[in-house]
Amino acid sequence: MAKNTITLRILPEENWISVPVGISARDALSTADVVLADYCGGQGLCGKCRVQFLEGAPDPSYADDEFLEKNEIEQGFRLACMARLDNDAAILVPFETRTQPSQVLVKDVEAKPIAADSGFKKIQLKIAPASLENQLSDFDLLRQAVKIENLRADLALLKKLPFLLRESDYSLTLSLCEDDLLDIEAGDTAADVCALGAAIDLGTTTIAGALYHLESGKLLSRAGRLNPQTIHGADIISRIQYASASPKNRKEISALAAAGINEVIRELCAAASVSADAILSITLAGNTTMQHLFLETPADFLPTAPYVPVFKDALNLSAGDAGLQIHQRARLFVFPSIGGFVGGDTVADMLIASLENSAKPSLMIDIGTNGEIVLGAGKRLIATSAAAGPAFEGRNIACGIRAESGAIDSVSIVEKVSVHTIGDAPASGICGSGLLSAISAFRQKGVIDASGRFNTNALPSLKDRFFENEEGLGFMLIRKNEGAQRDIFLTQKDIRQFQLAKGAIAAAVQLLLKEYGIAASALDKIYIAGAFGNFINPEDALIAGLIPAAEKEQIKFIGNAALAGASETLLRTPMRAKALELARRTAFIELAGRPDFQDIFAESMMFGIF
Repeated sequence: MAKNTITLRILPEENWISVPVGISARDALSTADVVLADYCGGQGLCGKCRVQFLEGAPDPSYADDEFLEKNEIEQGFRLACMARLDNDAAILVPFETRTQPSQVLVKDVEAKPIAADSGFKKIQLKIAPASLENQLSDFDLLRQAVKIENLRADLALLKKLPFLLRESDYSLTLSLCEDDLLDIEAGDTAADVCALGAAIDLGTTTIAGALYHLESGKLLSRAGRLNPQTIHGADIISRIQYASASPKNRKEISALAAAGINEVIRELCAAASVSADAILSITLAGNTTMQHLFLETPADFLPTAPYVPVFKDALNLSAGDAGLQIHQRARLFVFPSIGGFVGGDTVADMLIASLENSAKPSLMIDIGTNGEIVLGAGKRLIATSAAAGPAFEGRNIACGIRAESGAIDSVSIVEKVSVHTIGDAPASGICGSGLLSAISAFRQKGVIDASGRFNTNALPSLKDRFFENEEGLGFMLIRKNEGAQRDIFLTQKDIRQFQLAKGAIAAAVQLLLKEYGIAASALDKIYIAGAFGNFINPEDALIAGLIPAAEKEQIKFIGNAALAGASETLLRTPMRAKALELARRTAFIELAGRPDFQDIFAESMMFGIF
């Protein structure tokens, strides 16, 4: 009889597990909580999930032939996502193949105290009982005592109200959000754990959160983690494709987002020594796709023209219905979107940048795989998105990795090349900010010309850094024998990938300026939001032509403005109406199909200040 399971030995942990015959090595490893740093969602497109079979190596796949050298295949290396396990096997998972803790930006650059106006309060009441002369219902007694004419309560609270009233001798503590009754407790618990709230930035790559006291506005803790949806692809299109394949997949990818948010909530509460059951309100900002996938609403029609979402306006929902493990009656506010892929996170950014309060037009850019750009002042605001691709997150780059420990995040060249890594760990790859820094250094020293081509005659001292392989010229940043975990380099193809990404952002900016009818020189401020923007040098961005020419003091980094904006709406209820108003009156400019886009995009791929 054929075996239904095989035994897999995982090294160097010496962990032995039993898995079904035919499972991919990637999925088998994930059952043992070994998460690989693949960026394509297991489709064999990125080549990052290299593992070494010490026993039971399957035949090489087409992807192995594409991404691995012949001698590596002979040594048992395979891409885990393409390797099917039909026999017992032993797999060594290299350090660089494993997902490392990423840099999660949980702070806005100039964090300021927020004056709370959340509508939440906890009050203690001594209620006069009903009598023959005053035959009010229990709920009417409550409404009269709290002096809220339109007080609302759900059925579960109504069921426990009569017993709590009498057991407590008509002494109750109420948790309220404006006219909504959220909880009833016997006696005086107003001084106990107060009403708490959480702000969440649901990013494509990471999830960040902040925990607050709803009445005082005091910040209690911050936390962040990798978005677990990344197992189905690092980009939104991969995830939409996975979710669209079946209702089961859509449910799974929604549950992964909820699990990630719940993990952040657990970290927030542990840091503040409080219970998640005290959280009565959550505000959540994410891009259009992330909000759809989290709420299990179909995102099937977002990637194709005319890019129609299921919803655009803000949503007020039950947090429990969305799978969040907090107070059973907690409310969830989901940010409104503007249009296309310009979603709730951009609206949250706008609350912090406050372009509508500017007398002169300013520009706000959230740089990432899908870059969002907003331009304007006063009553005229316009926005667009740019499909920059994955280079800013270290993907589609030969030695690219996420912004994690060991990632090169800056490069300098004098006579020799110097690199800096996150956490000062031995270099294991290069992340997006390191790529930008390297490009800037290359341009300043003439290592690449304005078209992006390598110049091997730039500096005599750098001559030995150049090499050539089947993909063309490359430049060695740091060798394994110089202290890195492996040779780390950039190829001509990597430079082109960066040019595609930066060209998309720069072209979108120029088209918005053209639509608005102004030159870049007319801009008052340039606000840069998001994790990538927070970790870059503004001079590097200018030299590479990623942002318009500007004086240093004009460029403002606003950090995780999406989390800051979510915090504003959590603690100041009127800001929710402002978010909706901003979303509705910001005109979305669709770049797809514009006759001038391709020409401007081609020009924007060139290096130089614009």
